[in-house]
Amino acid sequence: MANRHEAADESRRLDRRNLLATIGAAGTAGFAGCGGLGATEPSGSAGSDPDDGGLFPLSVRLETGGTDERIRMVELIAESLQQTGYFETEVETYEWNAYLDRVINPEYQGNGYLPAIGLSGTFNPHSFCNVIHNSANVGACCNLTGIADPELDELLDSARYGIEVVEDPQFRAETYDEIWRTLADERYTSFTHFGVETAVSNADVHGFGMWPFQEGLFGYALYAPQDEQVVWINRDRRAGDSDLADLVEGGTLTGAVSTNPNSFDPPHSSDTTSTMLQNLLFEGLVVNDAEGNVYPWLAERYELRDVRNVDRTAYEEYMRTAGTTAEGAVDVDEQVIVRHPEDDPATADEVRVLLPEDAREAAADGTYGMRFRYELREGVEFHDGSELTAEDVVASYEYYENSATAPQTFDSVLAAVAVDEYVVDVYAQVPDAEAERELPGIYVLSSDQIAAVEKGGIDPREGVTPIGTGPYEFGEFVDEEYLEVARFDDYWVGSRGVEAAFEWFDGPDAFPDGPVVDGVEVEVVPDDATRAGALRSGEIDLTYDVASGTLADFDDAEGFLVHVVEAGGYDYLQYPVNVEPWDDPRLREAVNHLIPRQRIVDNVLNGWAEPAWTPIPRIARGAGTTDYDALEEAIRPLNEYDVDRAEELLEEMAAEYGESS
Repeated sequence: MANRHEAADESRRLDRRNLLATIGAAGTAGFAGCGGLGATEPSGSAGSDPDDGGLFPLSVRLETGGTDERIRMVELIAESLQQTGYFETEVETYEWNAYLDRVINPEYQGNGYLPAIGLSGTFNPHSFCNVIHNSANVGACCNLTGIADPELDELLDSARYGIEVVEDPQFRAETYDEIWRTLADERYTSFTHFGVETAVSNADVHGFGMWPFQEGLFGYALYAPQDEQVVWINRDRRAGDSDLADLVEGGTLTGAVSTNPNSFDPPHSSDTTSTMLQNLLFEGLVVNDAEGNVYPWLAERYELRDVRNVDRTAYEEYMRTAGTTAEGAVDVDEQVIVRHPEDDPATADEVRVLLPEDAREAAADGTYGMRFRYELREGVEFHDGSELTAEDVVASYEYYENSATAPQTFDSVLAAVAVDEYVVDVYAQVPDAEAERELPGIYVLSSDQIAAVEKGGIDPREGVTPIGTGPYEFGEFVDEEYLEVARFDDYWVGSRGVEAAFEWFDGPDAFPDGPVVDGVEVEVVPDDATRAGALRSGEIDLTYDVASGTLADFDDAEGFLVHVVEAGGYDYLQYPVNVEPWDDPRLREAVNHLIPRQRIVDNVLNGWAEPAWTPIPRIARGAGTTDYDALEEAIRPLNEYDVDRAEELLEEMAAEYGESS
């Protein structure tokens, strides 16, 4: 067969019953990740049975890590495959950080395994298709199995980049509809369910509100004036009906996370726990509210200064020639900002590339797609007392080069250039429909600290104290045990006052001029039952990743609040498309029809999830489709549990394989 592949208050807090009524099933916490150790050989090869020379039964190895529920989900999928008689399945599980390291290794794609993992996206619909399918993300987050479809790459780019999609949202939505249908037809990936973000707190925690992405669990809840969100601790009054008039300053919030952070170095970590804790220490030029609207933050103001109708071939005169490796990568040490779209390192010995120095030259000459200007606030201090300037912003962009998050940064960023001490211009390579949100999407780090460390070295395990501008400063970290942070006395919002700091703020006078909780202690507790037990016993105030069955117990118990918000993420299973027979789309389609999505939601997640009949969660549907109901009607039949259709496809393959034998 031909193959193309060569909320803080009651109005924002959702309880489980309301959620079920709203989305039909509810959701489970989804999480981000991609990651590997070296891989071992499967116990059975994905090939013929030694007894009869046929294709089936096919040995299939599924791999996963993380929560017990994800493991049970994978075991349920394996059982579903096994029961058909066409497959012999095995499930391998790993500790979460080891699993991330394992699957992000570019060599993983050649093993023939089926990895299951979760993705936490953004408000941008591109984050739910490009990250796991664009060939630029092989060996990074989160194209785990080497998907490299040039037609799909081009389609993915066309939904976000170019003057037409910037100026015409309807055309952009139509392009995304084509992407969702292409993914459904090719079935490189099976999306299992959309999650909700959940957390459980005791009644001492007041004002808690959920961010729709798990990495914002602590930072957003503690202080987010864009949504008038603030948390306080009052151990003398039960939470539930309190408001800002009851706010109490001081105290320590104690939380628990399920995994150890990989790193405190923002661009050199892609796991959710790391980002969750970094949010307490670091800040960006802008922030989003819970609906995705953008507000100036470290930048006092920003504006789009210029848009130019160029594509990536416009940089040809600034490019230089680079060699390629046997693995099909560009053989240069520097970050490749743009590769000439006509050159393919997988097939050519040399390719044309734009490196950082070349990109700055092009921008200076007026060759770029967009130019945004950011005017920084004066007098903002890092935790070491140094002042934030344009030098720090430019150094931060450069520090993101050749990092774990570089593919998601330099898919659009061309260059960042200091105009004066407090003004920075950030250039996009081409017109970008998501530029307002994505171009400034980095943490601003201290240029002094950047100059003093090796890349990836901003981590207490390396003897380096992380320095940011955030509301909390680093206190103590014991690996695999706990993190302590303390409220930063010279936090810039507090010194100005929230109304003076933000022209856009129109909240109540009682809203505080910074976070009011004095300190945050975060315990690393991998075991779900142990975390739940610590919450019940009063050892911690707050946790997340609670097993869905336990959530219902907390929901019914006195003295606890279950917080739920529709999430921007999903779990997925990815197929090893470069390994026979998984390069045959019929096999992928058959397995996809054997994934019992509704049973996963009902039996594994106890109703705290929604089956993923499409790849696009609710939070990104505004810009990501012309008509979601019509899209689901078209795609859902391709994703429903259908043993008859699966067996029809498998029999067709078996017959052809037998003839060829």
